[in-house]
Amino acid sequence: MNWIKPLTIVEYVFIGIFLLVYIVYFIRTYIIAKRLGTTSRSVVIKFFIRIAYLGLCIIGLLGPSFGVSEIEAQASGKDVYFAFDVSKSMDAVDIEPTRLEKVKFELIKNLNTLKSDRIGIVVFSSNAYVHIPLTYDKDALNLFIQKLGSDLFIESGTDINTALKLIQTKYNSSSASNRRAKVIIMASDGEDFGQLESEVIQDLRKNRVNFLVLGVGTSQGGKIKEGANFKKDKNGVEIISKLDADYLKQLAKVLGGKYFQLSNQVNDVQAVLKEVGQLENNWVDTRKMTVANNKYFYFVFLALALMIIDILITIRTIKL
Repeated sequence: MNWIKPLTIVEYVFIGIFLLVYIVYFIRTYIIAKRLGTTSRSVVIKFFIRIAYLGLCIIGLLGPSFGVSEIEAQASGKDVYFAFDVSKSMDAVDIEPTRLEKVKFELIKNLNTLKSDRIGIVVFSSNAYVHIPLTYDKDALNLFIQKLGSDLFIESGTDINTALKLIQTKYNSSSASNRRAKVIIMASDGEDFGQLESEVIQDLRKNRVNFLVLGVGTSQGGKIKEGANFKKDKNGVEIISKLDADYLKQLAKVLGGKYFQLSNQVNDVQAVLKEVGQLENNWVDTRKMTVANNKYFYFVFLALALMIIDILITIRTIKL
């Protein structure tokens, strides 16, 4: 017989206290019965019955397991890539403290929503690279998200094609990803994206990649933080970066996805992650497992029967 939970010093202490108190009660009741000239047989019976069902309850709590059974365990889940736009425009301050910092904060706060999914991060600006590959390790993800910044690329500009091609390459190179639902969540302000290549669109549709867009910023726009000052154009005028929501909505529509927004007034980060959770999980693997059968209920039912018997047995303290 195996046990799910062993007895600890706490249980031993409480059992000892109970037995000590109950033995004192038993001796006192026995002496009173003798002085009153009544039989003490019912007291003795109750003593052993109560000891028995206490022991049975303790055994039940410990989870006695004997015998084994074979069950099938199915694994399912999604592979989720976050595509972060880390171009200089993501340092705009129309969202406090900046667009990129706000996305990082909200994502770290809600990342545990995707409990059973593998998550990876791709960053892009003029080019793209994998910031962290697909992983279940949420602590590592939080660490790498905190390190995101617009200084990851030297050249300015935004090329979404490089990011989507890179993610597709990673999906195609992973045998596990072929059996998992695929999701891309892109966080960007939509500025200077250029045209999305038809080849990229066809590949995403062919591989049934779910595409979600998180538009970050406001239509009024904001100045772009650059050190202690703000970024200026060639004429020395401070640049105002605005969210191109229309472009991002059209992009989501073309790829059969959905558009969400993040600003000081609207926060759809939880809605994005909820949307991922509602996507159907693909079957990944089925394995047979041998598990021990927990038979606690036998001991609990027997203890319950003894409790009922204990209630029905009365102690006569006065002899008529």
